[in-house]
Parts: sequence; structure tokens; C-alpha cells
Amino acid sequence: MPDYLEKVQKDISANARGILIDWLVEVAEEYKLLSDTLHLSVSYIDRFLSANSVSRQRLQLLGVSSMFIAS
Repeated sequence: MPDYLEKVQKDISANARGILIDWLVEVAEEYKLLSDTLHLSVSYIDRFLSANSVSRQRLQLLGVSSMFIAS
């Protein structure tokens, strides 16, 4: 489990992050994105979450925004 989940995040658990990543995998497959796009998206998500507290309601928005930037 990434260290920031305990130190920075109050509303996001490792399980919530895992669900988000699973959903992003499905999105990447549906739109036939390169695996590098998915990996870069996850990197952006982890980097953002390590510095900013995010509510559970905004987690999916963060994920899709990261994927948009990565693509």
C-alpha cells in the first residue's frame, strides 16, 4: 500500500484506489489506449494523491482527468 494513503488521505483507502485502477484498466481497454497511457495515468494519480487530500466523490474525476492528460 502506498505510504501516502495513511499520511495524506483521510477519505481514500487502498481498496478505493484499487477499484479506481481497475476501472481505469477497463476504460483503457475499451478505448484501446496504449499500456503506457495507463501506467502514466496511475503515476499521475499517485503523485497527486501523495500531495493533496481528495474526497472519495472526486476520486473518479481525478482518475479520468489523469488519463486524459496522459493520453
